[in-house]
Formats: sequence, C-alpha cells, structure tokens
Amino acid sequence: MKIALTVAFALAALVAMTPAASAARPDKPDCSLALPAVQSAVAAACDCATATNHGQYVRCAGKVVKGLAADGTVARSCRGAMVRVFAKSTCGKPDTVACCVPGACFVKKAAACEKRGGTVGAGPFCLDACNPASPSGAFLE
Repeated sequence: MKIALTVAFALAALVAMTPAASAARPDKPDCSLALPAVQSAVAAACDCATATNHGQYVRCAGKVVKGLAADGTVARSCRGAMVRVFAKSTCGKPDTVACCVPGACFVKKAAACEKRGGTVGAGPFCLDACNPASPSGAFLE
C-alpha cells in the first residue's frame, strides 16, 4: 500500500510539472492569408502557360515557396499546403483540365472528367476552378 501511494504521488508530481500539450504548441497560422502573395510570386517566377512539363513547374513553385518561407513571408508550416496548390494544376500538362467532382478536384483530360460526372474548371488550378464563389478559392472545401 505504501508503494502504491508513493507511486501515485510521484506520478501526480510529474504530471503537475509537465506543461500542458496545448501550452507547448503555438497556434497554427492561417495559411490562406499568405496565398495571394505566394500566387503572385510564383506567377512572376514560373509561367504556367509555357511550362514544358508539370514537374518542372511544381519544382519552380516549390523553390519560390521555400524562399518565401525562409524570409518569413510564409510560415514554415504552410509550405506543403502552398506547394499542393500548384501541384494540383494543369500547368505543364497539355490537354488537361481541372475537373471538379463533389468533394474533390482532379487534373484529367476533359473526356475523363465528363465520364466521372465532373465539371471542367475555368482555370488551371483546382483551387480556383472548384471554388468559383470565393475570390481566390483559397483553402475552401
């Protein structure tokens, strides 16, 4: 019984000294606030219309995003979300469209989009194509 009480007090003391998990984690930044600046910077450095292939375009966009994160324009935790915006595009993929289906967006040929029951987006980015009511479509579901 004495050992059990000693262990219980030791655990209680350890829990009391350990900071709360929520206190240790800072608030997550709102990545959508930086999106217009990121889109402008990527558009200036990487031309969607003339990209020779999709990988080259996404690599270019990734370098821009990495630079913006390094100088503090974009939070480091937002880098992945920002690069995914450009990865889900038709840039460097000839004869493809942003295909919007309920709850998702895919980059497909127009015929494959229609076959899936999707709607062809007006622009090259899923972000904008599937959220036309939003000014930029930023991170809306």
